[in-house]
Amino acid sequence: MSTRQIISPGLVNRRKFLQLTAAGGGMLMLAACGGSGGASGHTEIIFWLPGGTQTYCNAHNTIEKDYQKLHPNIQMPPVLCGTGKQDYTEVLLAHIAAGNAPDATLYWDSPVSLGASGAAMDLTSMMANSQHAKIDKWPAGALASCQFNDKIYGLPITAGVFSMWYNAEWFERKGISVKREDFPKTWDALRALSKEFTTWKGDELQTIGFPVLHTPAQGSDRYNLPMWSALNGSQIYDAENKKYTIDSEANIAMMDYFLSWLNEEYRGDVNYLLRAKVIWDAYPDAQTGRAPAFQTQKQAMVLQGSWMVGDFYTWTGPSFEKWNVAPLPLGPGGTKQISGDWPNWAVIPRGAKHAAEAFQYLDYMSATGVRTWFNVLPDLPANADFSHSILPDGLVQKRGKAFAQEIMDFFYQQQQIVTPMWNSPVEGFASDQIGTAIARVMTKAAKPKQAMAEAQKACQDKLDSVLRKK
Repeated sequence: MSTRQIISPGLVNRRKFLQLTAAGGGMLMLAACGGSGGASGHTEIIFWLPGGTQTYCNAHNTIEKDYQKLHPNIQMPPVLCGTGKQDYTEVLLAHIAAGNAPDATLYWDSPVSLGASGAAMDLTSMMANSQHAKIDKWPAGALASCQFNDKIYGLPITAGVFSMWYNAEWFERKGISVKREDFPKTWDALRALSKEFTTWKGDELQTIGFPVLHTPAQGSDRYNLPMWSALNGSQIYDAENKKYTIDSEANIAMMDYFLSWLNEEYRGDVNYLLRAKVIWDAYPDAQTGRAPAFQTQKQAMVLQGSWMVGDFYTWTGPSFEKWNVAPLPLGPGGTKQISGDWPNWAVIPRGAKHAAEAFQYLDYMSATGVRTWFNVLPDLPANADFSHSILPDGLVQKRGKAFAQEIMDFFYQQQQIVTPMWNSPVEGFASDQIGTAIARVMTKAAKPKQAMAEAQKACQDKLDSVLRKK
């Protein structure tokens, strides 16, 4: 069976979705930035975003304006919001190399990779003297994604957490408890429950409970694997010892488990999942326009982030109202409950002309400016100084204040048990290798032990190469 024929047909993760919907889609010739002192002696701070919807970009312009009112000596032009069809990281690195870096930017890949390559500034000393951004103001798991060699290269301004989302109305119709405390606590229980919702029409999947790893190479499974690994008592990367552990016995057992799940529930062929008329997720397929299975009641459970409290309703006309969330279930080797996150990091690039002033702006954004951001896009603020009584307006309108507060409290609790992720100097390279390993296993092009060993060697070799250059 050819792997090429069964690669995921365009499922995009949420960050890519935001990039694809960014305002302005053409090639951008970016002007030199950060070099002037601003008009009339003002300090000009240049701030960039990797992309986003027009509403999201406008929110950041509002944050800038609010900050300037408090600091009349600061001047901030409108944010650069994305780089069109150009890769944002490539554009950013090119400006850093040319000495024209912005003063600060949000970053959607690991700041550790920027820091390890010397492309981002160490923020540790500035954090120590800050109002909101001190080290103890951040969840340990989120902050770990910014740390390398005892230095901190970013601030996890928001850190949305993953959990299991489920269709409570569908559960009720089947006589299944909708209480969070009754949701499956183990992979075995989740696997058994999933079969209750999976139906076929001939060789075509009609509905499913929960999809096993099914987005080889291109999709979000490659980013989620560190969570599954931690749930099974292992890890993908050992940051303390700078070693990959992809081919640990527990990780091989994990892949064997998911492969047996594929064989049992999905007739042993990932193609049945990949060629369905819907996309098995809570986001539409950007390339084909296929609808998200979760909102259309084709999929009962989905692994997604807390940002879904807003995004759930962006799909036109969800066919049910009552959803709920639960902790991630443990694998056979799991010993403690964990969650995972996907932060929005803020970094100060090497060569920033006004690093001190830029950091003061990031300090403001951490607890105050993020309120405007949160009101537009309810990604989960990570800083301890952000009030947990502030609720997403849209969720309150849809489900009521009591439900909204309870759900947000749950997410903030999960934020405290995030397993370390995004903390490798070669994070992007490793994600690609993990995606390839998943593809080879789930398409049966390689046994789990072989695929994981290949990914282990590639990632460790790449990491060792980067570390030798330090």
